[in-house]
Amino acid sequence: MPKLYACIISVSAKKDKEELISIAQQFSYGIEMLEDGVLFAVDGLETLIGKPEVIAKKILGLLKKKAISGNVAVAVAADSALLLARQNKGLNHTVTEQSDFQKLPLQCLKIENDSIRIFDELGINSIEELQQIPVNDLINRYGQGFREVIDIIEQNGSRVLTPNIKDSYAAWSYELDIPVDDFGQLIFILNHGLDNLLGHIDHQGFSTEYLEIFFRLNDKSDRDYSIKTSFPTLEKAFWLKLINLRISLDPPRSEIMSVKVTAHFTRPRPDQKGLYAVSRPNPESLLLTVNKIKKLVGEDNVGIPVLLNQRLAESFKLDADTLPAGKESIKVKAENSIIALVYFNPPLAAEVVVRDKRLIFLRTQLFEGHVLEYSGVWKANSKWWDKSWKTEEWDVEIEKNGIYRLCKVDKDWFLAGEYD
Repeated sequence: MPKLYACIISVSAKKDKEELISIAQQFSYGIEMLEDGVLFAVDGLETLIGKPEVIAKKILGLLKKKAISGNVAVAVAADSALLLARQNKGLNHTVTEQSDFQKLPLQCLKIENDSIRIFDELGINSIEELQQIPVNDLINRYGQGFREVIDIIEQNGSRVLTPNIKDSYAAWSYELDIPVDDFGQLIFILNHGLDNLLGHIDHQGFSTEYLEIFFRLNDKSDRDYSIKTSFPTLEKAFWLKLINLRISLDPPRSEIMSVKVTAHFTRPRPDQKGLYAVSRPNPESLLLTVNKIKKLVGEDNVGIPVLLNQRLAESFKLDADTLPAGKESIKVKAENSIIALVYFNPPLAAEVVVRDKRLIFLRTQLFEGHVLEYSGVWKANSKWWDKSWKTEEWDVEIEKNGIYRLCKVDKDWFLAGEYD
């Protein structure tokens, strides 16, 4: 299959660099950024889009849509595409056709000024006129160094495309013809987009663990979602389920008019191929299960407990965005053993017998018994600037029933938890 190259030359190439790259990425993986534009391969698109002229006009349409000034050319050689695109550089939006190559002036070629002057005196001013001179005569007159110019005018130039774009992310976007508010239709659209997006990431040799999803809504507002995992994966079915669950937790308030998905690159997850390697649960299944639970009980009620540096009951919060790494362990020396308090939710109501200001007996709906030992009383509330010290606490040991945290608020007694 013959090669085919496209070139965009713009007077605002530096300012619009990211936009030019995003346009090129819709047609090719091989992209070379130039000082005044961008060069990329488009061979193989003839069956999908059409002839080179059609491809050039499609590229120009994207330039117009993004309001970028530029000139577009598509040719069978990289040199030819560059020379064609660099004509009419100051115009707003133009397409230079392959048929215009023969009419290009000699000044655009790498020919010394003295030789240009001689050609001008001979009435030779364009590539088409120079091609009328036999090749051997040109070589004999100007030497073998002129072979480079001859190769360019015959569109056999030696210039090769040198990709120099190191992406840190890939993006896919789609404009909807009609507003969409049905999840089934949305997932169908995202299925096509993720095919392209994840395929591009895989081609680059990367994976992803972070997706950003942006919706333009019918009421002119925007809605965005961030989905992060603790592991990289390119499994499309997993991402589709995760997107569906995430959006279900907090759906947009209006119909969707356009979609944009951005995937940030990361190193692929290594495979565990050792014969005696310990098998572990599939992390994709774990994350999907967690998100299903979030959908049932609420996002704020699922996560990894994180201790807070506060003197409060149940002084921890749930980190909903983190999953356990599977390597957590606690090493405790025998002389430094740790006792844990398991909170009752809700607290367990209690009846307490007090005699001579001492705790004597305790009864709940589950058990009863004499108080063997106790410590306290402590006034409990670390937010003294916000609330009064109204909670009194004791640690009590109940005969044949364990050790508990006993609390009193006003005249009400209850057990807050049990020591384990």
